[in-house]
Amino acid sequence: MADDWKQKYLANLDRQERAEAAWQATETLLRQGLTRVALAAQGVDERLDRELDALRQAIRSGADTGQLEQVIEGVADAVVRLDEQRSQQAAGNPQELLIHWLDSLSLPRELRSRAKTLRHSFAEADDIRQMEQPLHELAELVNSALQPEAGGGGLMKRLFGSQGGSKTGDREPDRVDAGQPVAANEGPQVGEFCIQLLDTLSLPAELTEQVESLKERLAGGLSERAIAPALHAIADLISTMRRQMEAENHELQDFLRQLTGRLQDLDQHLAGAQTHHRASVDSSRELDAAVQVQVRHIESSVDQAENPQQLKAEIQQRLETILRHLDEHRESDEARQHQLEEQLERLNQRVREMEKEGESLRQRLREKHEQAVRDPLTGLYNRLAYDERIVQEFARAKRYKQPLSLAVLDIDRFKRINDSYGHKAGDKALKIIAERVRNNLRETDFLARYGGEEFAIVMPETCLSDGLVAVEKLRKDVSQSQFHYQGTGVAITVSVGLAEMREDDSPETLFQRADRALYQAKDSGRNCTCAEEN
Repeated sequence: MADDWKQKYLANLDRQERAEAAWQATETLLRQGLTRVALAAQGVDERLDRELDALRQAIRSGADTGQLEQVIEGVADAVVRLDEQRSQQAAGNPQELLIHWLDSLSLPRELRSRAKTLRHSFAEADDIRQMEQPLHELAELVNSALQPEAGGGGLMKRLFGSQGGSKTGDREPDRVDAGQPVAANEGPQVGEFCIQLLDTLSLPAELTEQVESLKERLAGGLSERAIAPALHAIADLISTMRRQMEAENHELQDFLRQLTGRLQDLDQHLAGAQTHHRASVDSSRELDAAVQVQVRHIESSVDQAENPQQLKAEIQQRLETILRHLDEHRESDEARQHQLEEQLERLNQRVREMEKEGESLRQRLREKHEQAVRDPLTGLYNRLAYDERIVQEFARAKRYKQPLSLAVLDIDRFKRINDSYGHKAGDKALKIIAERVRNNLRETDFLARYGGEEFAIVMPETCLSDGLVAVEKLRKDVSQSQFHYQGTGVAITVSVGLAEMREDDSPETLFQRADRALYQAKDSGRNCTCAEEN
């Protein structure tokens, strides 16, 4: 009996030793794999590089599992933040946003070639009007991926992954509680992506009511079956905008055709006036020639006259002939003058009509341009207006050797406001902050809603220290702007990044440095201002 227990003990000890050796080999292999992954990912991002350095140090020092777990969490957080940063860079451009989202989809193998072609279509789209058909195709692609033959229903998690079109505007990862149903989480994320896409499209003000209605439907999340119709609805909005623009173009073309016709009328009137002028000149010459003939006859009669009575009769006859020519010339000239005056009056009337229509067209074009560069929700200038203005201010600052500062402002935890109180509360927060910020700026400063919950402030003739005082003042003012939504107080704070133009800067590099300072403000706990030193 004792021998049996001894044999069992030795056998168990042997199994444990083999298992321990296997686990040690596995751990060694995993550590080597982590080291190689860390080396392969080096150089992508500064923060990620620091976390990867810490990971390699922990592996080399033989850190235990608990320590490794903490370091790996830091690496994972840096990867998530890097992905958010890339998403944020795409947020102001609908094409880039769609490409980023398309790349994040986990599609079945048989649909990936369609996705690749679709990605190329989005990349080649010069403006949102060219995205109408690709959006319809994206909807059909998603619909195909959710069909039973592509893997059955309930594919939200596999198809949309952990990102699922989630909002990245607040620069913090969405954390899902363990055990939460996948479909219940992914539906709202796709809805948020569609809302974010709508915010980047800069649709005309005439479609605001339709856009807001669609956002309301999207805010509650989307079921699997509702994803493709939502994308179709966005494509239909683009189609409506395209039809409106085509109608405006046709109207403009009609005006130009009418203008061409009226210019031809003017040319005919001018040609007629020239004809009358030539006729008048010819008539004057004819009259002069006739008078000259009669004068010569009178002179001849004077030389040849034999008595005064004959001379008198001859001169009287010639004078009557001259008077008749003068009367005929006067009548003809008066008739031509009357016709010319009528033509000039018609000409003036046409010119007045053209001036009136031209001014009306100029006014409509000014209104259309103003609509194109305005954000319908906040009334602020939009990304298009910012792109135009920053180039102008850059050129002015360099020409006159004046300082120029740029601030990038982002609402803290904006996603939580939308999630907790709904899309309308988020819209109200955007309006309040837009008004607060606008009231704290000079007339020479330029404020734009850059995209989503991010704003850009261009401050001409402002150095970094003065800009820091200005944006810190407005940040504090915003932090005191709590508003009530359905009886509940909602606090609002913002983080601000600031940078001053350098000699070698471009508008893009200046924005990147201000945006980097904004990330520092977020990392510092939010509700603060950070300035990137020159």
